[in-house]
Amino acid sequence: MKKAMKNKKVIGIMAMGLLAILLTATGVIASSPEGAGDPPVESTINYQGQLSDSEGSPVSGTYDMEFQFWDSVGGGSQVGSTITKNSVEVTNGLFSVKLDVDQSDFNGQGLWLQMRVRPQSGSWDPWMDPRQDILPVPYALSLKPEARISGTVDDSPVLYVSNDGSGITAAGLWATSVNAAGVYGDSTYGIGVSGVGHDNSIGTQGYNTGSGIGVKGYSASGTAISASGTGVIESTADSYIFISGYEFIRNVDTDSTRWDCQGNGSVQIWRGSTTGNKFIYIPITVPGVLYGQNVKVEQITIYYKCQDGTQNYIGNTCLWKQTSATGFVELVTDYTHRTSNAATSYTLTLTSNNELSSDQGILSLHVRLDFADDTNYIQLGGVRLRLGHY
Repeated sequence: MKKAMKNKKVIGIMAMGLLAILLTATGVIASSPEGAGDPPVESTINYQGQLSDSEGSPVSGTYDMEFQFWDSVGGGSQVGSTITKNSVEVTNGLFSVKLDVDQSDFNGQGLWLQMRVRPQSGSWDPWMDPRQDILPVPYALSLKPEARISGTVDDSPVLYVSNDGSGITAAGLWATSVNAAGVYGDSTYGIGVSGVGHDNSIGTQGYNTGSGIGVKGYSASGTAISASGTGVIESTADSYIFISGYEFIRNVDTDSTRWDCQGNGSVQIWRGSTTGNKFIYIPITVPGVLYGQNVKVEQITIYYKCQDGTQNYIGNTCLWKQTSATGFVELVTDYTHRTSNAATSYTLTLTSNNELSSDQGILSLHVRLDFADDTNYIQLGGVRLRLGHY
């Protein structure tokens, strides 16, 4: 065996490529669905090489080695930190080391490896020149930017990603995008994106921290978003329903109250020949259950104006919910006198008995109009209901 000399030559072989790096650095299991219980693959590269002296003869002994990754075959910038492997056994020129790498360094860019060696009692040889380009395992090509995974597979996914961890960030697949879709699904005859939740989990969730869209559905001629089952569409956003003044009715047919409809949907109401206070009823039709959620009547707003609030005004406001053909519960009763001579509104907030359901959703809104004369009118513009879904 020849004595080891300076300027030793290295022939390197990358035995394990990018597939192990990209799929294992965060503990994700790079295996088929049936292998979900297997241990994760380490985020290392197994590098094998042949070390010879300047005359081309293989050497044996114990050597220290250093490895660097660069973004160019010559010049460029180093990627990651220098990896040092001490006391590497070389037998007949052959050696094998495992290089611990940072997954973030292998983001689809081209990389080149250079190394140098030294006997344990000597000094470092020059860096290997030229650098060796890192060639990926063929399957790892499907994971580089703009790569595609395609195939014809029946009753099985083309790509299966599984995570048995827990916590809000323990996703099976996490996708982000600055200006485009994080996840985009396209299907000719099937479903673009499908989510399945089990027990109390969520099948598909869209979340937006800014002012954009959490989940968007679009269809040229079919259904943009389809849901089935019970309780299938959930939203905490409020809804609003408006009832114009044209809908107001008298409580009894013998009531002498009269009114004129205005072009904007409001009505001007006079007492009529019969003295005393008058009750005006406003029919309200709202869904008790909307897309699987019970509706809550959170607020009611009355738009009005008095011609002379010192004479004629709104005496009280009541909203009831029917519980049976003869029974009801009170949602709100307000005895504040509303006397404004300028067009305005007042809002009442409901806090009890205000949840509707598939069995109880009939509402009764009525206002008492206090009249001192038949000369001045009370103008009712309409009613707005704010509905909540929880």
